[in-house]
Amino acid sequence: MNDFDLNALQKKILELVSYFDYFCNEHNIKYYLMGGTALGAVRHRGFIPWDDDFDVFMDNYNYNKFIEMATTELDTDKYYFQKENTKEWPLFFSKLRINGTTFIEKDVVGRDMHHGIYIDIMCLNGAFENIIFRGMQYIAARGLSARALIQRGYTTNSIYKKTLLTLASIVISNPIQNLLLKFVRMLNHKDTKFVGHFFGRAPFKRTTFLRDYLGKSRYIYFDDLKLPVPYKVENYLTVRYGSNYMEMPSEEVKAKYPSHAFIIDINESYEKYLNIKN
Repeated sequence: MNDFDLNALQKKILELVSYFDYFCNEHNIKYYLMGGTALGAVRHRGFIPWDDDFDVFMDNYNYNKFIEMATTELDTDKYYFQKENTKEWPLFFSKLRINGTTFIEKDVVGRDMHHGIYIDIMCLNGAFENIIFRGMQYIAARGLSARALIQRGYTTNSIYKKTLLTLASIVISNPIQNLLLKFVRMLNHKDTKFVGHFFGRAPFKRTTFLRDYLGKSRYIYFDDLKLPVPYKVENYLTVRYGSNYMEMPSEEVKAKYPSHAFIIDINESYEKYLNIKN
């Protein structure tokens, strides 16, 4: 993907973000930029230059409120809500997509699902103060994610990953999945000291942080938009990326975050590409 294509994609994502921000404000839904999106906002006042995705998180109350509102109030002529833990999208976070566009990832080429350009919407989970129980939440979420990736069609050349994914698909039946998810989210209705995002790619030590870091939203520029980050965003980014998060990473580190996209078309619907095989 060349620089022009990436720039065009980022601008299209921002069109979606603008609507998402409007929608959340309209329905009094609180969200924050997360992960690399929050880092991009603080360090670059926009996208990390090589990034092609956009992530937000919400607490449990606002996440479920967003699901409810998106199901009934979304402008479905232009946008599509891809709800978590469904046959179409078995992972444990949701997506908002743009109709009439294409963003197909390599492991879902040909899969019968909506493949429009998207943003990821994550739910923060209440986390145990006890690090052992918090670790159990993380392990349970890893198992759930592995099973969901198999259902989505994820492929890898790593024998280690293939083994883990196969084991998860065999061991985690539907009843066990429900029990594990209930455990991961069992504190979501409590005002816990810690919150965690267990369904992302971060290692265990970087998944949880003090709820106090969220606080009242701070608004900072992300390109031409003013968007919310955690009140103590510097503390959050230190947990997530280390104290040197403002420094540009090495080429080796950048290589660990490859493009998500396999097929991109900001003007044509993904339906045009559904029959393309790897």
